[in-house]
Amino acid sequence: MPFKKVTNSVGGTMPTIEPGTYTVTVLRIEDMEPGQYGDRMRWVLALTDDAGAPVTWDSGDPYEWWQQTGTTLGPKSTARKWADALMGHELQEGASGEDVADLLIGKSARALIDIGETGFARIVGLTPLKRRAKPAPAPVEEDDEEVF
Repeated sequence: MPFKKVTNSVGGTMPTIEPGTYTVTVLRIEDMEPGQYGDRMRWVLALTDDAGAPVTWDSGDPYEWWQQTGTTLGPKSTARKWADALMGHELQEGASGEDVADLLIGKSARALIDIGETGFARIVGLTPLKRRAKPAPAPVEEDDEEVF
């Protein structure tokens, strides 16, 4: 079940986000009002599908996905797991939230998106992007002919 149909301020229809894997890039991290379980932050992300196409509104404007998490960076927290995946390594002990947030802007990771109990799509896990191996140099072909 994709997102429910929603229109943006210029009348565009929200894109359908099917369950699957996407590349997400952090655009910004925003403070939110504390929720039932404490302090919250909103992760604003750009989505790219497996074909490399950005997810957009039907008008062609970039779509900004957002999802909220708590603000703690404890080893079991969602924010910590996401930060580790986006950085491509585990954060060092004692890393502060504001400094980490600044480092995460522009970072990308692979997101597994599924439909939650509420019927809305949500990120259920992030993993680091695999580094692309450098291509092997092309083999040098030797000519049988001598050049004078």
